[in-house]
Amino acid sequence: MENTIVGWKRYILVQPSMMMLIIAQAITSNVLTDLIVYRTCSITLSINKTECSLLHNNSSSAEALKIDAQVQPKASLILMTKSIIESIVPALLSLFLGPWSDIYGRKSIMLSGYIGISLTYIILSLVTIWDIDPWFLLIAYIPYACCGGFCIILLSTICYLTDISNEQERGWQLAWLEALISIGILAGILAGPIIFQAYGYTVVFIIATVCCIVAGFYVYIFVPEITHSTDSVTIKSLFDIHLVKKLISTCIKKRNGFDRYIVWCCITCIILMIIALQGDMTVGFLFASARLGWNVSEYSIYSATSIVLSILGIIVGVKLLVTYGGFSEEMTAILSLLSSLGSCLVQSFTLKSWHLYLSAVVGMFGSIASPMIRTIISKSVPSEDTGKIFSMTISIETLTPLVASSLYNLIYLHFMPPIYPSPVWLISVGIYAIVIFVLINIRIQNARPNSVRYTSLKQDDELLS
Repeated sequence: MENTIVGWKRYILVQPSMMMLIIAQAITSNVLTDLIVYRTCSITLSINKTECSLLHNNSSSAEALKIDAQVQPKASLILMTKSIIESIVPALLSLFLGPWSDIYGRKSIMLSGYIGISLTYIILSLVTIWDIDPWFLLIAYIPYACCGGFCIILLSTICYLTDISNEQERGWQLAWLEALISIGILAGILAGPIIFQAYGYTVVFIIATVCCIVAGFYVYIFVPEITHSTDSVTIKSLFDIHLVKKLISTCIKKRNGFDRYIVWCCITCIILMIIALQGDMTVGFLFASARLGWNVSEYSIYSATSIVLSILGIIVGVKLLVTYGGFSEEMTAILSLLSSLGSCLVQSFTLKSWHLYLSAVVGMFGSIASPMIRTIISKSVPSEDTGKIFSMTISIETLTPLVASSLYNLIYLHFMPPIYPSPVWLISVGIYAIVIFVLINIRIQNARPNSVRYTSLKQDDELLS
């Protein structure tokens, strides 16, 4: 394709900015939760600050557990509201901005996301200076939502990588992005507690602000726009309802060469994988604490180990299977999902600490599936429709965790340890088995001799006229 960028530069365009953003989010994630819990205790419930400090210094004491029981319900409501603000508005925005970026380019909406998140961290840096009600912290997420947040950055980044890469290396490009995201998470979760213990809340958010601003400037200076339009950009063009209509038409309209089955099967696979992943994030620590008696530090070490193995799994797995082994994206994703399925089986039957570490080793190739499935989608649509298809996909992805967290919490609370094996992980095993079955069907469809490439709506309409 004419926009293909070759050489080493293609690995350091949008990827470093995404990694810096992930570092910022990983540094602040647990710290922000801690801040909301502490402010709820000291301000909302008007509990003495000395007693509230027990939540930091001696969280397992009887007094701390008693305070925590009062704080958790109110803090959880704030966190749930935050999740809704972060999810719903950006998901709706992406339905407009994805098709818009097909016409006007990816860079502007990418910058919009970085600007919004930078403003959020600037506001959080300021409001942590004063002791104010924790509900006021949510004001910081207004620019996040209005500018599209992480949803828009992910959408524009994936579309940009699809635009600049050819079909042979696209899977590796998306896998490399996934590896850098994992590196960012690892750096953030290790650095966050250290920075917080040394300097407090405000400095944590200032560092996150700097990371996001640097990421935004990096995109502005070093990432070239590869889609150019002669049309002027207006607010009306951004929120044109015809863009959403065209998006829906692109995703569902039957036309020559358009196999809706494959596209929607891929979207279904991604949704199911997010449900399983979000479930692990929701109940992982609770399970380790109840089954093995782990504290936060022990679980953090396990999480860091799991991420390191995941990074190695992505880089080595994609190179061995796709680049050197010549495996198709479907087969690579199936092998990756078998790794995830095996990991969940080990977790379900976990009785000792080393069992959980074994699950991390077994599941080290699990992160390969997501970039492979996105590659299948990108190869199945013409370049002018990429933004539309990924808008639909990422909008659904953004909303899925809200449902997944509630589902896994409900299952876990009804089937907590000492029930053995743990049913919550067997649910994940079932989900991965379904995804594998769907991918086998996609492989069969793509292997048929009459399987043809997609054509754009514009081309299809010209053929019909």
